Amino acid sequence: TVTMATKVGELTVMVVGDSISHGREGDFTWRYRIWEWFCQANIAVRFVGPYAGTVPPEEPTPPRPPPLASEPPSRGSFRSGGGYAKGVSPAFLHDNSHHFSASGRQAMQAKGLVAEQIAAFQPDLCLVQLGFNDLAWWVSGPRDTLGSIRTLVEQARSAKPNLKFAIANVPHRTFLSNHADLCAKTDEYNALLAKAVPGWSTTGSPVALVKFCENYSCGEHHSEAAYDGLHPNALGEYELAQAFSRTLLADFNLGHHELSIPATIPPRLVPTPSNLKATSAPSGVVVTWDAVYGAFWYDLRVRLAGFDDWTTCYVPSSRYDTTFCVNGQRWEYQVRTRAGDTVKSSWSAVVSAIARPETLPAPAHIVTHATSDGFLVSWDPPAEPRRVDRYGVLSHDSDISGAFPAIVGIKGSGGRVGGLVSGHHYDIAVQTWNAAGGGLPGGARAVRVGKGVPLPPMRLQISVIDKTTAELRWRGDPAAAGYRVWARGIERLARSFKERELSHVPATAAATKSESLVGKVLLTNLYPSVWDFEYAVSAYNGNDESDISQWIIAPPSVIENDSIRIGLDYTRDTEDADA
Repeated sequence: TVTMATKVGELTVMVVGDSISHGREGDFTWRYRIWEWFCQANIAVRFVGPYAGTVPPEEPTPPRPPPLASEPPSRGSFRSGGGYAKGVSPAFLHDNSHHFSASGRQAMQAKGLVAEQIAAFQPDLCLVQLGFNDLAWWVSGPRDTLGSIRTLVEQARSAKPNLKFAIANVPHRTFLSNHADLCAKTDEYNALLAKAVPGWSTTGSPVALVKFCENYSCGEHHSEAAYDGLHPNALGEYELAQAFSRTLLADFNLGHHELSIPATIPPRLVPTPSNLKATSAPSGVVVTWDAVYGAFWYDLRVRLAGFDDWTTCYVPSSRYDTTFCVNGQRWEYQVRTRAGDTVKSSWSAVVSAIARPETLPAPAHIVTHATSDGFLVSWDPPAEPRRVDRYGVLSHDSDISGAFPAIVGIKGSGGRVGGLVSGHHYDIAVQTWNAAGGGLPGGARAVRVGKGVPLPPMRLQISVIDKTTAELRWRGDPAAAGYRVWARGIERLARSFKERELSHVPATAAATKSESLVGKVLLTNLYPSVWDFEYAVSAYNGNDESDISQWIIAPPSVIENDSIRIGLDYTRDTEDADA
């Protein structure tokens, strides 16, 4: 136990953290709650650091054209000018809201930044809360994240050898389907940190562990203390501050008792947005409303007039643009305020506007070819090229749950998109941009990155459902991004029917097991009947396509009492001539 002076001079404290410590506009933050604890313990304290606010809401702006490869990447400026909850003490705002926490920051990044800040502000005590972003977003594993925290301590000491540290472990968050091993990685890191921290102390620079994870009411299947499954709500702010207070009391002899969590915590109030307006615009329809202080985001419901069902969108600012629309369509909107998964206002009244877009149509004849790390894409040049500013090539990784579409700007009539994941399936579309904005995208053939021309589908099998409906199954190829299903009239019954495409079937998850290679499609409206056609399938990867498979006919059947008695499924396979 190290005794720190609490009577003579001020204790200077720097919080080094990520979004959990930074907070969002309208939060009290756990930094405020630990400052209150210091004040209640009559400890003269001053919080230091280069920032003084929370993360402000995004500014409402119109859609921006996708950047070209020749243009410098847009680097959003660091934002920390957001305000705190209305009940925060003026004394905190005046001189104690300073910190060194940034939303999204990793320990991997902070270790190279901390020495400069310690040298500038010379704190006595460093409260460190980092590591989640390293583990959750595949920056580094448990051991390398521990190494980053160790380096952070060493770098901070290089600027002030007698600096003291209280280091929090990493909390659990609710389950992420695309990161099922996060809980195990968090447990491994926390165990390594608990074992390592005692060995990091020196005579003048003690290091103590803060059991944040154990004190935080949030886990894989519950989030009482988190507003979104990770970030602290009003209860979570108290729980994190309490975890730090326990370490400061036990290891640094600061305070008289640990921070107490109130039995009743006032709810966060979020009013319904006001002044909702929908306006026709050259881009389509623009929807705006008055920003609500303390809103984390907004839910916006949108639908075409005359339809019953709404589509609900997440909107980070007080503006929404309907851009993928057709001239003359009337769109309807409602909005509500959100401050987390459960804190929400009532819905606003409905407003509407008619879309009057002045955007251009998508280019014609879009062609794609997979490459080792992406794809080549081309299209026909427009009739009036002077009206076109650029094209936006959209790609969506359908093998990653929750992935957002990416967009790349291209001049001319095609280009190359790289940096994608080999083996993954990407859906592709292209839109035209002019002065009014981006028009409706045109679809292109999907690609399987890093793969070539797929093999023809094998082992076709057809099951008759009723007189005009059948299900077709086949064994596919891992190189396929999709399949085309073909039908043609059986010559002896329907010579007039020509070979035609019936359906597109996407190949979704990357196929690594035999059962993943099975494709299927339900064929309907096969008039006069399913027995008047024979069927085949081809596989494609972009515009590189296999030969058509062998053709297959439906199994024989008999009609009894107006019902169909189906015979055995019929399979045809080049590998099994007797099937």
